[in-house]
Amino acid sequence: MRLVCLVLIFAFSAGAAAAERVALVMGNGNYIHTDPLQNAVNDATDIATALRSIGFRVFEGVDLSRREALLLIQDFSQVLSLTDTALFFFAGHATQIGTDNYIMPVDVQPGSEEELVGSSIRMQSILSTLENRAGTRIVILDACRNNPFVQNPGASRSADASRGLFKMDAGIGSFIAYSTEPGNVAADGTGRNSPFTTALLKHISEPQDIHAIMRSVRADVIEASGRRQIPWENSALIDEVFLAAVPPQSKEDSWRPAQSLSRDERAGETCHPIQIRGGSASFCASSVLSPQSGNRYGAKNLFDNNPATAWVEGQSDDGIGEYLAIDFDDPRDVRAIDLLNGYTKSERLFFRNGRVRTLHVTGSNGTRVDVTLRDDGSWQRIELDGFDDVSWLRLEVGSVYSGSHYTDTAISELRFQ
Repeated sequence: MRLVCLVLIFAFSAGAAAAERVALVMGNGNYIHTDPLQNAVNDATDIATALRSIGFRVFEGVDLSRREALLLIQDFSQVLSLTDTALFFFAGHATQIGTDNYIMPVDVQPGSEEELVGSSIRMQSILSTLENRAGTRIVILDACRNNPFVQNPGASRSADASRGLFKMDAGIGSFIAYSTEPGNVAADGTGRNSPFTTALLKHISEPQDIHAIMRSVRADVIEASGRRQIPWENSALIDEVFLAAVPPQSKEDSWRPAQSLSRDERAGETCHPIQIRGGSASFCASSVLSPQSGNRYGAKNLFDNNPATAWVEGQSDDGIGEYLAIDFDDPRDVRAIDLLNGYTKSERLFFRNGRVRTLHVTGSNGTRVDVTLRDDGSWQRIELDGFDDVSWLRLEVGSVYSGSHYTDTAISELRFQ
């Protein structure tokens, strides 16, 4: 039986005036220095999909190095405000070191406890960020009681360095749930998801208070494990808290605003007509770099089937906040975006110019997701969920991989599916 560690942090109060509900979802399974966790990535991606279906704006990343995870956490924390609902979900290895808990990136280095601290991410620092941003906090831990990375655990200062997470007490306004009682083992499961995540996915969209949700989850896990795994929780909540603030969306019965939202148009925006699969559209860019050395950097380059050309934003900084937008002649369902990130004319130019790291994707129906792009020049696909019957899409640069020579940020090709 393989073991899986999963962390879910939730903040939502029925009495709060939340301006936005934002989630950070991470899943690490393909560890470099130990056997892979079979279900960690599945757990994370399935939870991300479920959260989007109940109205969350989701930052998502899987199999992240320490640097990638810290950058994604930074992106997530920067968009939070005191009126937001904040959620953090982690699936992968986690462990206690001393009186602190740490989540393990895929490049964590085996070693002593002191060495592990330097290559892991301190859980309490993430909690502190949420405590400064949200008044109600829910923490759910589906964590393995096993640490395959610590060497010579007998010399550890922890009570048992190879097993367990540090027990975190719930302060006022907090709810902490564990996938199993302290000292027990949480199973990875033999199907697509761990038993705990399977139960959580089953009940996450139910319009019930978190205590009722967890009672249902506990009953399912107890039955599935033959009473070998018993979830429990510690609560100091004052208000009722709900995981699903709006009914779950579906193709047949999906939530929509009263009318299609209008798209903001910035002064200086340039547009031109394009042909796309199944029709035509108008494609716009908030800015374009001026021609240089005989090269032009307009948005038309994104559709010319030539990776040696690119759209390059035209601001004097790194392009954060610049956008591309497509106005469809007829509303359509958009399922994915394919793109070549950066200026792919040559490897040298690719790294000399900036590349997009995160994109904010917004549709006319009010759906918004945040996606993290790879830092390479190959085709990559952004799967979209909830962008049904949209009349426009807007892709805004959220953060960038900085160029070694130029501040300008580029994209070479773009397709809407």
